[in-house]
Amino acid sequence: MLELSIITAEKTIFKGMVTSVTVPTVTGEIGILTGHRPLIGKLDVGGIRLVNEDKSEEIVFVAGGFVQIDDNKVAILADTAENLEAIGLEQAVEARKKAEQMLLESTDEINAEKLKAELRMMLIREKLAQISKYKK
Repeated sequence: MLELSIITAEKTIFKGMVTSVTVPTVTGEIGILTGHRPLIGKLDVGGIRLVNEDKSEEIVFVAGGFVQIDDNKVAILADTAENLEAIGLEQAVEARKKAEQMLLESTDEINAEKLKAELRMMLIREKLAQISKYKK
């Protein structure tokens, strides 16, 4: 078993025992099982997939931060994280549309790069919201 904590600056998103965790890092996804070697990695935008003791699965949206693995403990310190159930599909679609509009209206190249990153984050968030809608 793994002791998992997913924490943002505002709150603890998840704290408990799981059998496995998959996290999106800037170098690709990492699957974590009991006995994983110590590691520190930088998180990318995506979904953290965790498998609970009862074999049920949960997905948590994450955008940036770090993961630390040591002695069957996984600590995720996220810049942004949301439980999949907390992401409303309509809200996610609206956020994506707003990001697309802001990118279209941007005239500054530096700002456009930031808006592209924001749009990527909103697209992934929307896809995860769609998953949540169909899991119910």
